[in-house]
Amino acid sequence: MPELRRDPFSHDWVILAPERAGRPHRAHGPARDPDCPFCPGHESRTPEELWRLTDPAGGWRVRVVRNRYPVLLPGAAERYRNGHGDGDGDGDGGLYRSAAGTGSHEVVIESRDHGWDLPDGDDRAVTDVLRACRARVRALRERGPGLVVPFRNHGPAAGTSLPHPHSQIVALPLVPPRQRRLLAIARDHFERHGSSLYADVLDTELADGRRLVAVEEHVVALVPYAARGPYETWILPRRPAASFGDADDRELAATAALLRRTVAAVLSVLGPVSYNHVVANAPNGEPDVPWFRWQLTLVPRTAAGAGFELGTGMSISPLPPEDAAARLRAALPPPGGPEK
Repeated sequence: MPELRRDPFSHDWVILAPERAGRPHRAHGPARDPDCPFCPGHESRTPEELWRLTDPAGGWRVRVVRNRYPVLLPGAAERYRNGHGDGDGDGDGGLYRSAAGTGSHEVVIESRDHGWDLPDGDDRAVTDVLRACRARVRALRERGPGLVVPFRNHGPAAGTSLPHPHSQIVALPLVPPRQRRLLAIARDHFERHGSSLYADVLDTELADGRRLVAVEEHVVALVPYAARGPYETWILPRRPAASFGDADDRELAATAALLRRTVAAVLSVLGPVSYNHVVANAPNGEPDVPWFRWQLTLVPRTAAGAGFELGTGMSISPLPPEDAAARLRAALPPPGGPEK
C-alpha cells in the first residue's frame, strides 16, 4: 500500500510506492581515459591550483584546482558584499530579476589513481578528500554572503563528465530558496520547542532504530524518514555544528570512514550504480546557529524523475526507508579496509 510521508526538515511530501520496485534500470561503469588531465604528470593541463595535500615523497595526494568550465565566475565577494546575498538579485521589484553570475567553482582531484572510487580507499584516503573540502569551505565562506556547496558526482547518471575521481565545490553569492526554507523551518522549530530539529530527529531515530545504518561515536548514518529515493542516506555529526567547515578532525575522520563503508554497501546492494553526495552547510556568516546542523546526503541514482515528479515537485520512492536501512546494515563492510 502506498504511503505519503512529510519530510520534517523541508515539509515536502514524498510518496512511498513499493509497487514500483520492479521497474528495470541500467547502471554504467566509468570509462578510462588515457589522456586524462587529472592524472599525475598532467598537472600543467589543469587551471590554477588552490590547495594541495602532499605525500612524504613530495608528490600530491589530493589537489584542488579551479574548474575549467565553471558555473560561476570569481567576483562574488565584491559584487554581493552590500546585501545581495538573499537571492533577490537586481531590479526594482518587477516581474523579472537577475544577478551577476559570480562566485567560485572548484574541483577536488581526489586521487592519483584514475580508476579509484571511495570504497577502494582506506579511511585515510577518504579523510584526505574531506580534509580538502573542509579547508576550501573555510576559505570560501569568508568571501561574503551566500552558501558553499561541496558535492560529488559519480557515474553518468549522476552527471559525471570526467571519470577520474573528483569532487566539486561551488560558492554561491546567494542562498537558494529551498535552503532558506530549510533554515526557516529549523529556526521555527527551535523557537517553538527550544531544541534543535536535527537533534530531536536524531534522538528519535536512535530510539527507533529501524532506519539506522550505523551508529558511531561521532557520527550516525541513517535513511531519512521521508527519503526521496531508494537508499538515500544521511551522515550526521552527533555534536552540533552548522557548518562542515567547523567539523573537528575526529568528526572528519569518522565521516570519511562511514562514507566509505556506506558507499560500499550501496554498491554491494545495487551494483555499479551512479550516485551523488552533497554536504549541506549553514549560510556564510551563520556558522554557529543552534537550529541547523551540517549533514552529508548520499543519493544513488536508481531512477530518473518523470512527469508526475515534474508536475508536482513530489518524489516517489519504491522502497520504504526501513527496508533500505536494513539492507544497507546487512551489506555494510566492517571498519577499516586496506587500500587496494
